[in-house]
Amino acid sequence: MFEFLIFIYVVICVAFYVLYGISFMKLAKIAGRNDIAWMAWVPVCNSIQQLLLIKKSGWWVLMYFVPIANFIFAILWQIELLNAYKKNGAYVLFNIFLSPVYLILWVVWAFSADTRYVLDEKPPINTVSI
Repeated sequence: MFEFLIFIYVVICVAFYVLYGISFMKLAKIAGRNDIAWMAWVPVCNSIQQLLLIKKSGWWVLMYFVPIANFIFAILWQIELLNAYKKNGAYVLFNIFLSPVYLILWVVWAFSADTRYVLDEKPPINTVSI
């Protein structure tokens, strides 16, 4: 019985990993970054991919090795990533308390027609008409 539970757990973990990889590969393509789409499948590179999507250097991934700061930076980067795709930063609470729900939200957003990358958009020029 115990072996069966371990098998079920492994199947669920692999399913979530595949969903995560497909989603972030698609989100990188939405951002126009086909060059880093493959990073979604490599364990440490997927964190670097997220940093590159929010216009941070990949070297920032080293902050994950600093105790306490890693938790704070991970939350801040997730908020920036949510904002980059025009999503509310409050969704990061799902990541803190309900990680599987947060992953499912990214899957939905990756395949949603209204998801767009807004970090490259230029703000509209304000003109005054007289």
